[in-house]
Amino acid sequence: IPMKPLLALLLAAASTLALAEPNMDQVPNVLRKPLLGNGLQTAQMNDKGVLRLQMNKPQVSELTYSSFVFHSICAEQWRHPQEFAQAGLTRVELLNADASQGFAFDASGDVCERMGKMGQKYRELINPRTSACSAKSC
Repeated sequence: IPMKPLLALLLAAASTLALAEPNMDQVPNVLRKPLLGNGLQTAQMNDKGVLRLQMNKPQVSELTYSSFVFHSICAEQWRHPQEFAQAGLTRVELLNADASQGFAFDASGDVCERMGKMGQKYRELINPRTSACSAKSC
């Protein structure tokens, strides 16, 4: 493919990806960047600190969910602890494309902080604070 048509194709693909990102007006700034690129359809945070996310996947596996909590949620607490605390996050709900299945993480307390310490097995900290979601409720 010649260079100019290839560049046009890449630009079109990039603009399509940008449009695919969810509206994050209700999400605190500290959490917006880490949520990008996760294939989310929706991202909303209510006044009780519940961050409700819906992915473009037919099913959310436990591994996807645990990795998401570790890398996209808790890692921000380690990088920006003060901003993270001000966000008031209490719970993260990660649901599949039709919101019929997923998981919820109790993010209150210091669980993310403890996860960031050397030698911690993050799934052992996430699993006890996790509940399954089904039929659009957690």
